Amino acid sequence: MEYKLWALLLLIVDRGGLRKPRPGTRGFVLDAGAHDGSTAMMLVNAVRHLNLLVLALEPLTSNAQVAMRRAQSEPDLYVQRLGLGDVHRATGYYPAEFDARRSNIHLQIARFRDKDNVGNVSYPIWTIDALFGAEWDRTLVLAHLDLEGHEAAALRGANATLWRDRPVVTVETFPVSMAKWHREVMALLEALNYEVYTVDEKVGWPPDGRNHVAIPREDRHLRYILDSFFSYSLRRTPA
Repeated sequence: MEYKLWALLLLIVDRGGLRKPRPGTRGFVLDAGAHDGSTAMMLVNAVRHLNLLVLALEPLTSNAQVAMRRAQSEPDLYVQRLGLGDVHRATGYYPAEFDARRSNIHLQIARFRDKDNVGNVSYPIWTIDALFGAEWDRTLVLAHLDLEGHEAAALRGANATLWRDRPVVTVETFPVSMAKWHREVMALLEALNYEVYTVDEKVGWPPDGRNHVAIPREDRHLRYILDSFFSYSLRRTPA
C-alpha cells in the first residue's frame, strides 16, 4: 500500500473515523486484491485495538497460498481465494503461467478473455453483498479495493452493503489512460452518496494511477478528519 494512503487510513482509524459494527455483528475490514497478504497483516495490526477482523481476498492461487500461510499465525485474519464481481458465484479465469510469476497481475486478469479457457486456472467470484449478507453477522467498516479493473463490478455487487453499513471505501483508478473505467467508478460512488478524495501520489503504471478514498457524504466527522488533517496531500475529486 502506498505511503500517503496508508497514512490517511491510520489517521481515520486513530481519529475514530470507522463506524461501529451493527449490534449483534462483528466488524470487518475487507482487503480485496490482497496479493500475498502483507497489506492485510498491516491492517490487522492497525485495527486490532478496535476488535475488528480482516477478510483478505485474492484470486491468484500462488498469492492466496502465501496469504493463507500468514493467516495461520494470525487469528484476526481470514483469507479466501476469491475475486469480486457483480454476479454471485460466477467464475473467472487466468492463464496458468500467472501463478509462476506470483506478481500483482490483477490488471492482466481483468483484461484476460478466452472463451475456451483451455489450460487456464479458474477462480470463484463472489459479490460483497453475498460476503456481508445477513446470515454472516458481519458489518463492513472499511473496504480496500485494489482490483485494477474490477472495481466497478465490485461496487455494483456491493450496493446493499454500502447503503446499509456506510463503510470507508478506497479504490484505485487511472483517470487519464483508462478514463472510461475511472468515470464509471466515480459515477457509482456518486450514486451511492459518497464523497471522493484523491490521494496525490502516483500508483503503479501508467503514471496517472491514483488512489481515492470515498466517505459517506452524511459523515461530518470523517469529512472533518480528511479536510483538517491532510489538506496538503489530498485534493477533492470533482463530481
